Amino acid sequence: MKTPPKRKWASRVKAAKERIRALRRPIYVVSLSLLAAGFFAFTFSVNRLYAEKRSHLSAYWFQQGQAELEEGRPQNAIPDLRTALLYSHENSRYQLNLARALAAANRVPEARSYFLNLLEEEPGNGSVNLELARLSAKDNDPNQARRYFNGAIYGAWDTDPILKRQQVRQELISFLIANDLKTQAHGELMSYTAEMPSTPNAQLWVARTFTKLGDDRSALDFFVAASQTNRRDVTALLGAGWAAFRLGRYREAVEYFKGAESLHEDPSTLQMIELVTSVIELNPFDSSISAAERRHRLMLAMGIADQRLKTCADSHDVDLDTVSGDPLQLARSQWSYLNRQLRGTYNNSGLVQLLAPVASLITNIEQNGGCGAQTPNDQAMLRIYQGGGELQR
Repeated sequence: MKTPPKRKWASRVKAAKERIRALRRPIYVVSLSLLAAGFFAFTFSVNRLYAEKRSHLSAYWFQQGQAELEEGRPQNAIPDLRTALLYSHENSRYQLNLARALAAANRVPEARSYFLNLLEEEPGNGSVNLELARLSAKDNDPNQARRYFNGAIYGAWDTDPILKRQQVRQELISFLIANDLKTQAHGELMSYTAEMPSTPNAQLWVARTFTKLGDDRSALDFFVAASQTNRRDVTALLGAGWAAFRLGRYREAVEYFKGAESLHEDPSTLQMIELVTSVIELNPFDSSISAAERRHRLMLAMGIADQRLKTCADSHDVDLDTVSGDPLQLARSQWSYLNRQLRGTYNNSGLVQLLAPVASLITNIEQNGGCGAQTPNDQAMLRIYQGGGELQR
């Protein structure tokens, strides 16, 4: 027997309603999930835009502050860099540059606080150690300065670490010299030379620094090395000439001065060539010369000293022919005695014995500062006889 059409339609409607009820919960879940996903996407986009805006603002204010700092206006840079940090709290680069601006503005306690915080986070940071070394140097604290300089030398650097460490050691050496810690400076300089680049600039810097430390022997070596690296370097040749001159290596000195003069004509270099040549030609302490030549040089020296004495006497209105206790008259009396001794001495042993008293007299006469400007011969005499008295081999 067939089901009536009306009942069949009712059953279909009922089945459809049951299916709808069965699908209602999944539809709700899907709808809520889509709504949540949309909200999350919206929130993420807003946060991303906000983060990008903060990043843009921090970069903008950092660039403004950095420009002010590079142009020598640290006071103007400070607020800009602080603003940059407001948008990027943890940026160590921004903190480092703010600390540098504070240090440049002489706001040392604030700068040191930032640097110490950075050092606590990264103890081996070369840049931070260097900045703290400079602050300690400003505070005239050599021990702390050396500690931080060494931290910078052996610390980590982002770019070109070898060059940075060499530059820091140069700065340390200069600091030690400025504080009269020459022994420590010499030790650091020797360490620097072990790893220095073989460039004329580096060699010249080392040579000049050895000169400041009074080590002319080492200075000469590096001036010569610089002149060999660049054979047209007038500065290196002049430095070598002066170092050799101070060491008493006069024949070397004159060659260096002549080399410098051939590259660049200079009246002062010509004067040094004449002076050194006179020192070589008038030096009686040379052990290789004959007795006759030694006597000749001593006689020339006595003549130059006599002329200097007369110039001094004229400027002070002193009569050298009388003796009344004036230092110039006493020097003239001693000169007369030694002149007689010298004129009666011809053998080499007697002339060698006269070297010390003649050197003492000539040094005393030539060092008199109230007799006007020295002639080149006077300068040569002082150079030869000052501290002299023994033969040079």
